[in-house]
Amino acid sequence: MKAIIIGGGIGGIISALVLKHQGFDVELYERAEGNPEIGSAVQFTANVTNIFKRIGLLELVKACGSPVEVRNMREWSTGNIISTNRLGDTIAERELGSPYLVFGRSELLDRLGEQLPDGVAHYGMKCVGVEQDEASVRAIFENGHVAAGDVLIGADGIRSTVRRLVFGEVEPVFSGKVAYRGLIPASELPDFDSYKWIANAWPAPGQFLLQNFAGRETINLSLYRSGQKLEDFDTGNKTAVVTTDEVLGFVEAWEPSAKDWISKSAEYLRWPLFDIEPLKQWAKGRVALLGDAAHATLPFIGQGAGQGAEDASALGDALARLSTDPIAALKLYEEFRLPRATRVQLESRARSNYMMLKDPFAINQRNLQWREASKAITGYFGNSVDHWILNYDVAREFEAHVAKRAGASAA
Repeated sequence: MKAIIIGGGIGGIISALVLKHQGFDVELYERAEGNPEIGSAVQFTANVTNIFKRIGLLELVKACGSPVEVRNMREWSTGNIISTNRLGDTIAERELGSPYLVFGRSELLDRLGEQLPDGVAHYGMKCVGVEQDEASVRAIFENGHVAAGDVLIGADGIRSTVRRLVFGEVEPVFSGKVAYRGLIPASELPDFDSYKWIANAWPAPGQFLLQNFAGRETINLSLYRSGQKLEDFDTGNKTAVVTTDEVLGFVEAWEPSAKDWISKSAEYLRWPLFDIEPLKQWAKGRVALLGDAAHATLPFIGQGAGQGAEDASALGDALARLSTDPIAALKLYEEFRLPRATRVQLESRARSNYMMLKDPFAINQRNLQWREASKAITGYFGNSVDHWILNYDVAREFEAHVAKRAGASAA
């Protein structure tokens, strides 16, 4: 079986790696001339790293990922600690069998892309058409090239060309929230080692600051702001570079250590945050969507890239199980993955509001809940409210889904 993948971001590359591991022929096409990832950090919790373990790439991702050990939630006005969660890879591996790691997006994609055999990935290839019939599916490119296969996977992001061509127009939804993302290289922090591997977060009325890592040699800063309007920005819905002074102006009343962190990044990327409404269909004939093309998600539970990786794993298993009927395989993939990815989308929306509450009483109640939960949890991952996300083995759950499906058919 041959798969054509449109989109060379994290979801597309992981899909190619999984499908090659399953023994399929794969061609991947990306419209950018090279690595298309921009931005800051991406995290992989145990539900994702166990996928890399399965395909033999866990040591590679561990080598470029930061094993964040501790995350402190702090009061924005005083810096006092509200709660502390122990997140480190050793805790995650002990409790869930796989590590928790944080990466720089571009570096991660480079390392993963290097694992693909020569000739699999093609860059500078803009897809402009998709055709399918009973025998095959074809991607048509702006330069006249045509790629034919048994299935075509649209992993081309929130503004997916494949989705538009095959499923119709789906407009991204502006969340009213904007991220300001900055990076601090270790070379600019003489005491960088003293920060390993501790992350901090400051929830404030209408804002949320996260200091984390982007790989092993860079600190990542993300300031999220709610109640934003696109018409207030001269670049509209586009990302734009802004000055550090502009970002510092948003936190004038904050405690000193938060402002000090923000001041250390040379500049920031302003990033309006979009998702899409949950879709009811991801597969149509020989074409299926994956990652942000299927379920673009806000970043507030850190599962955007992770859900794309789960998609890739399930896609590979579905195609392997029904290799003589790719259309049925893609419907099985959709049937299995759509409910969970939709739940993550909706939970991310809800969490974005919870993290940036404005009402003082609601803030106090939330902080109290965090404080008490931190005292009660002896091992973060296994007892977390996000247990349904973290303690999830997509391969195991896929097999359970297939068995349940077979049982229902037999009955």
